[in-house]
Amino acid sequence: MKTMRMIIAAIGLSLFGQAASAQTTKPAFIAYLSVKDALVATDADKAKAKAEELVSAFNKVAASALSTTDQKALTAAKASAASISKTSEIEVQREQFETLSKNMIVLAKSTKPSKAYVQFCPMKDASWLSDKKEVANPYYGSKMLKCGKVTDEI
Repeated sequence: MKTMRMIIAAIGLSLFGQAASAQTTKPAFIAYLSVKDALVATDADKAKAKAEELVSAFNKVAASALSTTDQKALTAAKASAASISKTSEIEVQREQFETLSKNMIVLAKSTKPSKAYVQFCPMKDASWLSDKKEVANPYYGSKMLKCGKVTDEI
């Protein structure tokens, strides 16, 4: 009976940790989507500004509530967002967005801040997150707006 209580308590703490993580990662997820939307629109200045907001949101994530793997993903994502925020060159921003997205997907899968779709661009061989099922490619913008497919749902 004592073992059963310990197992139930551990499950409860695990779920609480996930919920706490989701609360602190949701603002970062929302800011990430703003960066993605700016890249879809090929608006480098807006992507730069939204990436600054994303860095700020990352600074508020309770990293201690995350697993070691998620902490590494958070650190890498924050570095990519900071790089995007320091340039107005859209191609450089899109290159950094690839690493940012890879790490945001890791965080979203473990913390589940909101419903999201993992989308994949075969031309770039890279994925990104979206809150919509409809593909809008941030790697090529209007040049190849619909290039891609949904590969996962979080």
